[in-house]
Amino acid sequence: MKTRSIAKAKRAKKMNPVVKALLAVLLVYVAGNMIVTCVKLQVRIQEKQAELKDVTQKISSQTVLNEELNDILNAEVDSAYVESVARDLGYGSVGERVYDNITDE
Repeated sequence: MKTRSIAKAKRAKKMNPVVKALLAVLLVYVAGNMIVTCVKLQVRIQEKQAELKDVTQKISSQTVLNEELNDILNAEVDSAYVESVARDLGYGSVGERVYDNITDE
């Protein structure tokens, strides 16, 4: 009786050649699919890294521009100088009338 159960166990361990072939094909398909997916992902990663580099460069240049504009806004302005430039350009203060002398020309 022992020999029969050993023979049954050996037969159960043997795999059908068709099943072996299907498993081999499935394994090759899965491995190929994984390789193709990895290559596609690497290409996308490189594209996104290039995009990130461009955006980072734009952010850097915009930050420099913002700092320059903030410096201009925060700079102390000499009101006497501004008033003299405005008068040279023909502007006056609020409520002031500016007359242009055309007889000298």
